[in-house]
Amino acid sequence: MENKIREKALQLGYEDCGIIKAGALAGYREKLEERISRIPMGEQIYGRFRSYADPSAVNPEIRSIIVAIVPTYRYNLPDEFDGVYGKAYLFDSRTDENAPFFKIRREFSAFLQSLGLKCTLGGPHGIAAPARWAAYRAGLGMIRRNNFFYTPNGSYVRIEMIAVDRELELIRDVKLKACPPECGKCMKACPTRSLCAPYTMSMMTCVSFQTNLSANMGMGVPSPEMTEQIGGRLYGCDACQDVCPFNRGKWKGGEEFPGLSALAPSMRPEKIMEMSYEEIGRTLAPKFWYIKPENLWKWKLNALTVMRNGYREKYEAPIKLGLQDAEEKVREFSRRVCSKLGISWEGGEKSHPPSNRF
Repeated sequence: MENKIREKALQLGYEDCGIIKAGALAGYREKLEERISRIPMGEQIYGRFRSYADPSAVNPEIRSIIVAIVPTYRYNLPDEFDGVYGKAYLFDSRTDENAPFFKIRREFSAFLQSLGLKCTLGGPHGIAAPARWAAYRAGLGMIRRNNFFYTPNGSYVRIEMIAVDRELELIRDVKLKACPPECGKCMKACPTRSLCAPYTMSMMTCVSFQTNLSANMGMGVPSPEMTEQIGGRLYGCDACQDVCPFNRGKWKGGEEFPGLSALAPSMRPEKIMEMSYEEIGRTLAPKFWYIKPENLWKWKLNALTVMRNGYREKYEAPIKLGLQDAEEKVREFSRRVCSKLGISWEGGEKSHPPSNRF
């Protein structure tokens, strides 16, 4: 049965597939405790993930986990958004009904059920289990020093997990070269030094967190230092992956991701400032779902950050739109951006040389 499952996964388009027993996740708890002990606020940030080490405790029907690798590297990456949007978010198919692997996941689940297995898919974002650790335990690759999971095709992949109610096991034996001990390119590339040591990062200062999840954690306008460090990244960050030698030449492209070209005009920072929150909720929010519907103002803070850090004359008008925004956070941030860039506005400061304070 295990071999039939893998053969079907490969036929459907997954890069590879393995199966682990639920108990194989136990070692995750030890690694999690190490992470918690190494960083400030470790308990507050990561303590909630302890239950991931034993999903069967939450759902006794979970006996095994089928782990499949989605090859996101096969899609064409729009040049204008490379380094602006994280690749994982651009090609996330979990909530996109038009995406190939949204449909493939359903077909794979139906196949598993035809074998007499009861499947647990979890919520729209998957089951509550450590995906990278599960893939590692399934022998599908390794976790490198930047914390990302790598297959022979690099780290630009997504890990999918489907839990089943029968004890199955299929451990692959993918062998990869280890990170050279002298290589610290990923840590040097991290714009906020969130990746502060091998296998160690502080989620709260990660640019990906800062540009999406921070709003959901009650955080508002980013600090001047964080604003500077985010640079031109509007949603997500690939800095530590892009510089990794083991990712060199791994992005293959060749296929268009459904709907991305049509969405592209709404993804530009100046357009985001022009859109109403209703428009943002209708266009961007369904795909980039890490920002919750009640925090759509975060999109405008991100757009302002990008325009502030890569200022061009055409950005003046959209930046000033933020001064009249319905959200005070956006109005406050727009004022700060205008002051930094020397942009005058009615009722505000006169035009002056750009300030070094921000």
